[in-house]
This record gives sequence, structure tokens and C-alpha cells, in this order.
Amino acid sequence: MTTLLQPRPMPNFVETPFIEDIVRRALVYVSAGFPVHFRGASGTGKTTLAMHVAGRLGRPVVMIHGDEEFSTSDLVGSEDGYRARRVI
Repeated sequence: MTTLLQPRPMPNFVETPFIEDIVRRALVYVSAGFPVHFRGASGTGKTTLAMHVAGRLGRPVVMIHGDEEFSTSDLVGSEDGYRARRVI
């Protein structure tokens, strides 16, 4: 399921030096036209971080939900391209 969200300012968001570094790098990548894919265990703040970065940019967010096997290449492709396989 995919959902388009408009981020709102988050006045209570706390930026530690570690989070500031992640936000800074994400802003550089997005500003250069590259997608950003936050991965990690449930409840670690990936969605909140994505909304914070989008809010800083004033841009909407597309939420795509996957599982641990979902990878960046599922979103943007890879060097191998698509290969049809048949499981018997």
C-alpha cells in the first residue's frame, strides 16, 4: 500500500548529534535527486525521521510498506534488471 502524506512541523522533535548527521545526509541526497530509504527495526523512528526530513524540505512523503526482504533495488532497480523466474 502506498500513501502520499504532507508533513507538518514537529516542534517536539529532538535532534541529537547522531540524528542531525542522518538528517543532514538525507537532505544532501534528496536535494541531489536521489531517493532515501530508511531501514531498521519496528519502532526505531524511521517514519518520524522521514516526516522530519520532508518537513525541512517542504515536500510530501510517499510511504511504502515492506518487510525485511524489501530492498532499495525493489524501488529503483538494480544492475541486473528484471528476470522472470519460474518456481516449480
